Amino acid sequence: MRRLPWKRLLSLALLWAAALTLLRECGNNPWEDGAAAQNALFTTITAEIRNLDPASSNYTHEFAILDNIVEAPLAYHYLKRPYALIPMLLEELPVPVFYDRVGRVLEGDPPAEQVARTEYTLRLRRGIRYQPHPCFSPSSRPRVPEPRTPWDWEWNPADSREVTARDFQVSLARLCDPRSGCTVFAQLSSFLPGLQETRQEVARQREELDRLRQAAGESPEEREANPSLPDYREIPCQAIQVLDDHTLKYVLSRKYPQFLYWLTMHYFAPVPWEALEFYQQPMARKAGLAFANWPVGCGPFLLKECDLDLRIVLERNPNYHETLYPSEGTEEDRLAGRLEDAGKRLPFLDQVIFHWEPESLPAWTKFTQGYYDFSGLPADMFDQALSLPPGGGEMALSPEMARRGITMTTSVPPISYYYAFNFRDPVVGGLGERQRLLRQAISIALDSQEFIDIFRNGNGVVAEGIIPPGIFGAANPPESMNTVVNQWDGHRSRRRELADARRLLEKAGYPGGVDRETGEPLVLYLDHAAAGQPDFKSRFQWLKDHLGRLGIRLEERGFDLNRSRRRVAEGNWQFLYGRAWVADYPDPENFLMLFASQNGHVEHHGPNYSNYSNPAFDQCFRKLETMENTPERLALLRQASRLLAEDAPVAWDFHPRNLALVHPWLKNFIPQSISYDNLKYLRVEPERRLQCQREWNRPLRWPLLALLGLLSLLCLRPFHRRLA
Repeated sequence: MRRLPWKRLLSLALLWAAALTLLRECGNNPWEDGAAAQNALFTTITAEIRNLDPASSNYTHEFAILDNIVEAPLAYHYLKRPYALIPMLLEELPVPVFYDRVGRVLEGDPPAEQVARTEYTLRLRRGIRYQPHPCFSPSSRPRVPEPRTPWDWEWNPADSREVTARDFQVSLARLCDPRSGCTVFAQLSSFLPGLQETRQEVARQREELDRLRQAAGESPEEREANPSLPDYREIPCQAIQVLDDHTLKYVLSRKYPQFLYWLTMHYFAPVPWEALEFYQQPMARKAGLAFANWPVGCGPFLLKECDLDLRIVLERNPNYHETLYPSEGTEEDRLAGRLEDAGKRLPFLDQVIFHWEPESLPAWTKFTQGYYDFSGLPADMFDQALSLPPGGGEMALSPEMARRGITMTTSVPPISYYYAFNFRDPVVGGLGERQRLLRQAISIALDSQEFIDIFRNGNGVVAEGIIPPGIFGAANPPESMNTVVNQWDGHRSRRRELADARRLLEKAGYPGGVDRETGEPLVLYLDHAAAGQPDFKSRFQWLKDHLGRLGIRLEERGFDLNRSRRRVAEGNWQFLYGRAWVADYPDPENFLMLFASQNGHVEHHGPNYSNYSNPAFDQCFRKLETMENTPERLALLRQASRLLAEDAPVAWDFHPRNLALVHPWLKNFIPQSISYDNLKYLRVEPERRLQCQREWNRPLRWPLLALLGLLSLLCLRPFHRRLA
């Protein structure tokens, strides 16, 4: 009797068991088990988060997180276009009251020159409460020896309080604190009186606190690691008056209708003093916790996890006040299903999970697999996602994308890209004829349409000026256009010929790119912090080639981000690459203020990065900034745009056309461009998402099973022969 090869059979059995277990567990799901079935939105962080402080956060990818944690007094209606304001924390939209120089009320809509003071009274809705947070616990202590998040302190869901008018005073005083890094302080100071005095008082109190700590024996290093915190509640400010717990008044030094738009921004969100005190604790400081990375607000979501190198998790705020999905919308909204949730309470989501994805390809791959709920369209994925219909026409989704139920939305958001010249630079700056003609010549040479076609797959609109399409006062060729750079060919506005640029350059004293006075070739320097960007080299080469057609040699000066920002702040640069301005609010003043001398970046730390200064433009800007959208204002906007075209403080580039792809289980999605408090309106269908993920990511099992079968036959074949 032949003996059975038990060891071989046992090994085969174990191999099959392991293989079947592996096949059962294998997959490409990047999230933990059960994540897709949660009532959660999955999206990405694609740029470094600098901070989440409402006093200083200044980047749109930060707004997408912060503006859903804190909430401002007003907001934009989610569906209405043109944009319409609605109250969020207020009972109603505030109405301005105008006063003349002797304190008399001015009726109606008086001219700006008659207005010496404007008052807006804000009446808070009662019962609005902050998110639960350990800072509101009267005796909160760390629960672990080395806390890492605020949730490592003792707390319970009842730890909260009502929002009061005093919280808005705290918020405004923080904007005046030099250490807050508020980038809009110069603009706020132009219409809110007394901010400079408040800033001085904040600095004085900090110095006094530092002196007391020094006298108590604290070292400079200790004071630097734990900066003194003035009591913002007690610091007076002429611009705000607290009338009672639910009523406050903002006082403006002039007529300024755009103030209502400012009340939609996180700069004016209430800030609880308890949170600032909480993060002042030594244990919180030691753990690296601060209001700038763990903000507390009364918005629809609270910050549950914050690992800037991995992920950020927002969780539904259980204290969020009653807010309903809008019932008014367009026929397009109805057809797109964006009115199906009309009248339902917000928010819909339990969680929003932001994953760090610095590279576009991995993020795109996860989107196509169903693991991210929506996505932009990387330039190198256009051919995969889009197709041109037979016979021509508009680009559409590829058949594969359409088969999956993915939809595409396109929009031209109010964003303007441009190249900036430093007006403090002797070669390219100033109002001199030579410098002005040089800037005009360069502006013509930088063919924006070619740039859009090469680097953005045609997705963009050539900029005629700083005001983007859809905003009152935008260029409307041929009636109004940038005639310095473009000309009307009978059908459309197009770039002037390169010969025109060469004539301007020769008139400027640089024939063929050679300085007539010195005989030296003209060399310009592109300052940037973009060396690590994958497409920078090709874009720089494009710029270099186009200026080279004029005989101008372009060289780059690359720096790390912090040093680059410092050089810009000091005015130590010549030509800046790829600047952009994203609308804070839908008004032309928000764009034209980029060139008001009062907003100069070096002198006033404002958004006028080119440091452009022209008294004629300033005079025009001061007239139009306080006006309603009337024919008279339009005439002034045209005049301001002509001055900018002639002076060319920047070379206009383009307004982007954005594409967003959305999976069928995500509802109510609208691309955001001004307001970023949209997460509360979004809804997901987790069951449908889970089903699609399983269908789209079925593992290919048969090759492994076939290999195991073959190995089994080879192992058992000698035994079979012995039996035979």
